[in-house]
Amino acid sequence: MDANANGIDSQIVEAMETNRPALERYVRSLVRDADEAADIVQETHVRLLITARAGGLPESPGAWMSRVAHNLIVSGARRRQTADRRAEQLAADDEVRSTEDAIVRRERDAEVLRALATARSDDREAILLAASGYRTREIASRLGRTELATRALICRARGRMRRSLDLYEPA
Repeated sequence: MDANANGIDSQIVEAMETNRPALERYVRSLVRDADEAADIVQETHVRLLITARAGGLPESPGAWMSRVAHNLIVSGARRRQTADRRAEQLAADDEVRSTEDAIVRRERDAEVLRALATARSDDREAILLAASGYRTREIASRLGRTELATRALICRARGRMRRSLDLYEPA
C-alpha cells in the first residue's frame, strides 16, 4: 500500500470515529432497533470507505454519512413494505385457492358418493374395503370369493366407477 492510501485510510478512520456517536444516535432514533441501527451504521462506513478510496473523502463526511444512512433506512423500509404487501397477497391467494379447492373437493366427493350409490352392491363393497386398506385376501373372504375373482372384481368395479365419474380416458 502506498503512502497516499495510508493517508486516505487515516482520514477515513478519523471521519468514522468522529461522526460515529452522532450517526448511531440519528439512526437509532429512526429505526428503533439497536441491531438494525448497528447494521446501517456499518454499511454506511463500508460505503464511505469505498467512496473515499475510489475518489477521495467527501467534503463533509458527517453529512454525507447521515444522508447515506437515511437512504439506507428508507430503502429498507420500502423493501419491507413491498415484502409485506406481497406476503398479504400470497396469503389472500392461498385463502382463495383453499376455498376454491374445498368447493371442488366437496363437489367431487358428492359425485363419488352418487357413483357409489348407483354401483352394484359387490362393486361398492369391494371398492370401499379396498379404499379402507383391506388386502385382497380379506376382501375375498368377506365377499365369499377367491382372491383371483376378487382382484378381477375390484379392477372391473374401479373401471366402472371411472366411467361413471367421467374419468375414463381411452388410450
